Amino acid sequence: MAHGNEKDFHALRQRRLACENSRFEVFLDDVEGANGESIHDYLVVAPKIKIGDLITGIAVLPIVDGKLGLLHIYRHAIQRHLWEVPRGFVDPGEPDRSSAIRELEEETGLSCTDADIESLGVIAPEPGILAARVHLFAARRCQAIRPFSGDEFGHKEFRWFEPAQVAALHDTGEIQDPCTLIAYFQYQNMLR
Repeated sequence: MAHGNEKDFHALRQRRLACENSRFEVFLDDVEGANGESIHDYLVVAPKIKIGDLITGIAVLPIVDGKLGLLHIYRHAIQRHLWEVPRGFVDPGEPDRSSAIRELEEETGLSCTDADIESLGVIAPEPGILAARVHLFAARRCQAIRPFSGDEFGHKEFRWFEPAQVAALHDTGEIQDPCTLIAYFQYQNMLR
């Protein structure tokens, strides 16, 4: 389905699988534009599991007593430690709200009910190459059901921050993830 002006639509002429792993497929697409120009080997990275309108993952901002919970995570692709909201992939057939509750518990040891999960909207984290959208959530009234374990690859620490501290982490470059930034700003807008 084309969105916007029909003459701006680009047609997929051929798709070739370049490589894959357990979570992603990487395609090289040949695309033809409305004016006849062609692009060969347009790179598309597509998560294998998706629900709804390309929802492939979730990100959840935990909130307790006005404080915001963030994970300190090592990101191999950019070789940096960054502060981020807990996030992850949806499982097959799993509603995105359930994914948010599951990922929050797996990554932080926090639990909350479905009633405590509030949508902050959907984003396309890198629409130039990722065939994926992420549903952002806020999780209020979380309860610790176990201590943070740091068992997931790269997860170093979980910590609570005042909202002004989160803004400062962005200013110093310690937050760079679009899911984290947009969840934070959407939450701030909800408070107004």
